[in-house]
Amino acid sequence: PGPVDTGWMNDELRTALTRGTPLGRLGTPRDTAHLVDFLCSPQGQWVNGQLLKSNGGAAS
Repeated sequence: PGPVDTGWMNDELRTALTRGTPLGRLGTPRDTAHLVDFLCSPQGQWVNGQLLKSNGGAAS
């Protein structure tokens, strides 16, 4: 995933990473968990062999 705010980064790094994210915020552990939950659920069973970018819209 893209930058995820887990509470371990300092304010300077958090601010710099947030500026570089089109959604204007860092990801949260919950954001990542929602994606994993979907992929592991029956609704996600048709998704396979894909590279999903969970990064708040950042281009790579």
